[in-house]
Amino acid sequence: MTVLPVWADDPGALELTEDEYDQLPDQLRKLIEVIDGNVIRCQSGSAEHSDVARRLANHLEAAKPDDPCTRVSTDIDVYFGKRRRRDGAFSFRRPDVTVYRCIERGSKLTAADALMVVEVVSPGSGYTDTVDKLAEYAYEGIPVYLIVHLGSDLYIKMIQEYRLDWASRVYRLADTHEGALLLESPFAAAIDFARLDG
Repeated sequence: MTVLPVWADDPGALELTEDEYDQLPDQLRKLIEVIDGNVIRCQSGSAEHSDVARRLANHLEAAKPDDPCTRVSTDIDVYFGKRRRRDGAFSFRRPDVTVYRCIERGSKLTAADALMVVEVVSPGSGYTDTVDKLAEYAYEGIPVYLIVHLGSDLYIKMIQEYRLDWASRVYRLADTHEGALLLESPFAAAIDFARLDG
């Protein structure tokens, strides 16, 4: 006889409240994201994926102005405010890189404070990064979304830059960067792909 997984009889087994999530050990928290209270397992990227995200964050950190106060972080939870349901079900994603307004130390980062989010597309994350997150981040009002596409050789092929159309609250493709990332917003930055690929 086949043993069914726990969620087959209890779909609520795949749901979490924000308090339950906060009480999970860090090693479990880093394996999931939550949308509308439902657990979504996150697949770890390759070493190249991680290296590109870290190097991009380092270059953005070096390029950011002193004023206004902004921070650049990798792999931190960005909590959605507009998507929170009446029943209290919460949602968050964990972008590879996030540029955001300085917040009080120890505070949870909300999408309202995010100025730009970046996802590095990994095998298996293409649809989520280019469709689901594209819609979610736009709905939350995050002004800039970068999608870093790695080729089959795991070098950067291109970076798509989306900017929020505030009237329709959808992203419009502003630029497709090849060879170098040339940003104007949230601050000016020019970064050759070779410096990100290592």
